[in-house]
Amino acid sequence: MCVFYYKIIKMKYVIFDFNGTIVDDLDISVEAINLTIDKYLDRGPLDLEEYYKVFTFPIKKYYENVGFDFDVLNWHEVGQYWMNHYVSNRKRCNVHEGIVDFLIKNHEAGNKNIVLSASMKDHLIEQLKELGVYQYFDEIIGLDNIYAHSKLENGLAFIKDKNKEDCILFGDSLHDAEVAREMGIDCILIAKGHQDKETLLKSGYRVVDSISEVNI
Repeated sequence: MCVFYYKIIKMKYVIFDFNGTIVDDLDISVEAINLTIDKYLDRGPLDLEEYYKVFTFPIKKYYENVGFDFDVLNWHEVGQYWMNHYVSNRKRCNVHEGIVDFLIKNHEAGNKNIVLSASMKDHLIEQLKELGVYQYFDEIIGLDNIYAHSKLENGLAFIKDKNKEDCILFGDSLHDAEVAREMGIDCILIAKGHQDKETLLKSGYRVVDSISEVNI
């Protein structure tokens, strides 16, 4: 296994995406979209290969890639249907391997753990508590609705009074790479979430198979 001896110890703020980066929620996310497809569309379910191809941000664009026509369907109704399945099944999820050890070591190094997500903040707090990792985070930054427009604005607000060289972002999607680039900070992508390694390598950032490959 290749280990990045990245100088995280010099980073004051280590920013984590949530879905797919901290929590392994790929399976229930695919289940939820397939149940939503079955209710609203005349097409077959997504397999994992197609899911990787169509998943993107903003979330509405992802649904359109799947085949949802929001000139005909109500976007808010469709999004709520997906969310209802996700929320009712999220306790089946676990944190990704290596995350807890990394969070603890990062605190021991004197750094802050931050969550930056396109999920609702209330849902984030609840799920972090359910996963048993809420206490490891110094700040939780989420949205105020379930429709996941963008987390970039919140990210820019977070770093406006900080040295960008003191910040790094961990994510699992090209959107995380785009957010990091717009924020002007470094990024490491983990190929354990909602986009595959081949896709993530297009970002130009480092890509690892597990956060355990990154040493503090």
